Amino acid sequence: MIDLQRMVAFVAVADHGSFSMAAARLEVSNSHVSKQLSALERELRVKLLQRTTRSLSLTEAGEVFYRRCKAILSEVAEAEQEVLRRQDSPQGTLRVTAPANFSNVCLPDIVCGFMRRYPDIELELTLSDQFIDLAERSIDVALRIATTPPENVHARMLYRIGWSTVGSAEYFATRRQPQTLAELPAYDCLADNVMSAKDVWHFEGSDGKQQCHEVRIAPRINCNNSVWLRECVLRGMGIGLLPDYMIGADLAQGKLLKLLPQYEPLPLRYLYGIYLPNRYLSSKVRLFLDAVEQGLKQVV
Repeated sequence: MIDLQRMVAFVAVADHGSFSMAAARLEVSNSHVSKQLSALERELRVKLLQRTTRSLSLTEAGEVFYRRCKAILSEVAEAEQEVLRRQDSPQGTLRVTAPANFSNVCLPDIVCGFMRRYPDIELELTLSDQFIDLAERSIDVALRIATTPPENVHARMLYRIGWSTVGSAEYFATRRQPQTLAELPAYDCLADNVMSAKDVWHFEGSDGKQQCHEVRIAPRINCNNSVWLRECVLRGMGIGLLPDYMIGADLAQGKLLKLLPQYEPLPLRYLYGIYLPNRYLSSKVRLFLDAVEQGLKQVV
């Protein structure tokens, strides 16, 4: 029997006339869509798409298969909606994994509000900075911070994670603040080797030119945990790159000072909600991702 996800990918490509547009619509990578189409053609032993460097069109067999697939997927969508309409309230166990540092700071209010709103849901939350095998652990959805989502999964972008260059008021009580990126190596730099290479910081200017600036540093402290690094910065040990969600209160209270705000540390990172492409997106997963996305607009 033909994999339904391959049919979905084929119809998306036919509808949009483009692999990249189909991938964006399905929230997967271009390579994933291409692999699905190739596997489908191998399984059917027929060419469905005529590809050239400038255009994409259906073959005669592709036209016939496309009409059938559209009808089948429409029936599936109607069946799904009927089941959802019968479901008065989402219920059952929701298995989620999320990064520890981010979750400790940003998720308690969001998750507790979600659980109060949907009392029939039981939550199994695993906090881990490791990429857990979703299938092996039967995880419904993973929250992950990354520059790009992993391939071969569905990924919904929930929030853009900003980073800032900061130092404590105590540290700068006897020093002038840096005025240029070139001055940063002269200060005590504290490096997060998860964010970037331990001896190189990268920045992008706010002038809209998307030019990357490289700064080589000799870190006094190098660690793999931004919570611990924040404590060192607060104690006047030097300057560091820290995620905005972790330092909002420190900046507001004047404990930390934002340095060179015209430059943003790279790479840019995003919070994604990730789930397996062959896993049915239940209402509880969709509602949870909605809650996280809306909640972060108010919390961060």
